[in-house]
Amino acid sequence: MEHLGLPDLAWLRKVIAERALTRGDYVLSGGAHSDYYIDKFRLFSDPHVLRRIARLFTPIIAEVNPDLVAGTELGGVVIATAVSQLSGLPLLAVRKKPKAYGAFANEYVEGPYESGQHVLLLEDVVTNGHELLAASARLRELGLQVTPYAVVSRGLAPVRALIAFSLPRDTPQTHN
Repeated sequence: MEHLGLPDLAWLRKVIAERALTRGDYVLSGGAHSDYYIDKFRLFSDPHVLRRIARLFTPIIAEVNPDLVAGTELGGVVIATAVSQLSGLPLLAVRKKPKAYGAFANEYVEGPYESGQHVLLLEDVVTNGHELLAASARLRELGLQVTPYAVVSRGLAPVRALIAFSLPRDTPQTHN
């Protein structure tokens, strides 16, 4: 990635491999099968790691110049909150399903915004990008300009990310 130096990329890959990576036979959120899983909460639960990951978005914020930072439910909200705290940008949370209770029932987006504002929409780990692209569409329906970004792309999504992450497979997997 052009924004990050090699030490940052090496650190992020190393911390993922050491703390968050498990091998096995997993079904991912989009239904695809994988022989590895990245448990981002093993990263985000450490405040020092979370802060350092959030800092990796500094050059992206400088390039994109958003008015707001948003996160997808649930892991994206965690990273977006940390980025919001470091950058001073207001935060939006984008739900997978509309809220079914309270003063703003049936809404997907939590937090104040104005039509025309530019949003940096963050996700933690993307495989196919469906959730991130759906959240992006929801924000655009509200008149917001959206730049989607992820911490980790597993390589199948048309979404920019801090790093693309894949592992060599013992045997090729062709089912999705």
